[in-house]
Amino acid sequence: MKQIIIISAILIISTVAPLKAMPDNYETRIARAERFFKYKEWGSALAMYHMLLNERPNEVEPYYKAIVASAMIGDSITQMDLLEQTQQRGISLDSLFNGIRTVSFAIGEARAYNGFLQLVKYRQPWLQRKINMYLLDYYSFRNDTRHTIETAKILLTQTPNNTGYLKTLAEAYVKAGTFDKAIECYKQILAIKSDDYDALLALGNYYALQLLSPRPTLRNLGDKDLKSLSQTYLTEAYSIHPTPYVANLLAKIADK
Repeated sequence: MKQIIIISAILIISTVAPLKAMPDNYETRIARAERFFKYKEWGSALAMYHMLLNERPNEVEPYYKAIVASAMIGDSITQMDLLEQTQQRGISLDSLFNGIRTVSFAIGEARAYNGFLQLVKYRQPWLQRKINMYLLDYYSFRNDTRHTIETAKILLTQTPNNTGYLKTLAEAYVKAGTFDKAIECYKQILAIKSDDYDALLALGNYYALQLLSPRPTLRNLGDKDLKSLSQTYLTEAYSIHPTPYVANLLAKIADK
């Protein structure tokens, strides 16, 4: 497969070369590959990137652009072959996946990144935790609350005290309108790290808005309890990072 692609690249070079002799070096081949990629001529771009990698197999950029080009033509075999080559070369997963993410988003084809992550997760199950970390970031960025919640829960079964995953899960619950579960997450965070500013602010803000709302949704807490809870969390948050917003909110609560 690789040899066929390289031969194709040679044929491409010969057909696009003008009659007047042009320099044929690594830099000019990069330019040709980039041009094919820019105009979404995926097969030609893939062939050129294979040629570049045959010359300089430790360069990262041709790998991730070749993977994106492969994804765009639905070639899962080549995607995995390229991944395995990077693993053999000791190229870091972070540099590869971040490159694929950046390029996919830049060309408006985020599905190429997501599809590659899913492919690797299925074909190399020993990387599932690492892939789930990338997927959590992707789903959260895309405001895909259902998949964010599912993926965060999977990661938390392995590292239940990870406040970053708990925070992402809480934010997803807020976006989904499941506030009671979000509150549970923020309280879990404080049980692990009592001075977590984001959790303190989220809880204080939530109880304060309940107190100040003409139609609060919390039926099991009266005004006295809501005032006490909101003041406790917001005062602690203010002591860590004083802001005009929190100061103003505390003043409103005191007048309630």
